[in-house]
Amino acid sequence: MNTKASGDIGEQIAAEYLKEQGYEILERNAKYLDCEVDIICSARLDEEGNPVKTGLFKRILGKEAGEFCLIFVEVKTRYGDEYGRGAEAVTPYKAGRYVLAAQNYCQLKGVVGKNVRFDVIEINDGELNHIRSAYAVDYAKFYRR
Repeated sequence: MNTKASGDIGEQIAAEYLKEQGYEILERNAKYLDCEVDIICSARLDEEGNPVKTGLFKRILGKEAGEFCLIFVEVKTRYGDEYGRGAEAVTPYKAGRYVLAAQNYCQLKGVVGKNVRFDVIEINDGELNHIRSAYAVDYAKFYRR
């Protein structure tokens, strides 16, 4: 199987997983500043970073539970360990491109004052590993060395 096909399958698995967990998928394979973001999603998160199901809470108290967060997800699919774990492929340069893409997305969509998180979903030989807050902005490098 070629890398494009395996990547597409991995992204579909990741999107289904995120929906099941309570994330709302906003965009897939979105291009911002020449960087393709695999999945952009959002959720209201509890203190541990997990999505909160807000329906009942909102009906009772009249407000949403949890803190709103916009999440940019990089999906890495691997079959075998020849190229290492998926998260290892997210270099500081790649993280920098994602940060710039996130800034551009927020600017274009008018998203101000919201939390942003960068996640990686690894699919290694069919096993899914969701790494929340996989890197922070200070990890990102905006140039090549």
